[in-house]
Amino acid sequence: MRIIRHPKLAGDIREVAMHYAEISERVLSAFWSELDSVLASVKKNPRSYHFDSCGLRRANFRKFPYHLLYEVEDDFVLLLVLRHDRRHPNYGIDRQI
Repeated sequence: MRIIRHPKLAGDIREVAMHYAEISERVLSAFWSELDSVLASVKKNPRSYHFDSCGLRRANFRKFPYHLLYEVEDDFVLLLVLRHDRRHPNYGIDRQI
């Protein structure tokens, strides 16, 4: 299945990475590893994740307080937003391609 990333997703990821880089290289590395794991899991089986209250699918991180919101279409997955668990629930849900 093809993966499409919303242009603003890169900014979400960069913001989180910069935050963890200020803490330590080890924490930053752990974040990158978990992000890779979540992305691989979504690509492998995108319909296995539950729906968030906003109607998008939600893939939770295990070690970090973040989740990835995305849509599944017939032939592609649209990754929309990386959001902190305590961020306002409307953040990023208006993103469309």
